[in-house]
Amino acid sequence: MYKELVGKIVDQARDEESNLVIWDRRDTFTVETEDVEKIEVTDDYLRVDMQEGKATVYVQLESIYKLVVEKERSGKNRSGARTGFGAV
Repeated sequence: MYKELVGKIVDQARDEESNLVIWDRRDTFTVETEDVEKIEVTDDYLRVDMQEGKATVYVQLESIYKLVVEKERSGKNRSGARTGFGAV
């Protein structure tokens, strides 16, 4: 995935205080807004620092095949708006 595209998606999630859902080669995971201290997009990877130093997650940009901004999702009703981009 391109750095500029990932940067736009991360900025959208930050501006809207939405979760970020990441699909890579190994897994799918959600970065919840309230747990994030800092998100950084470099030339090679997406870095997420969790609050209070609990964890730092590195995801190589080349391994991301889908990145989505998750909006207004509730625990019981899993339907909600999602916007994002996927790589072929």
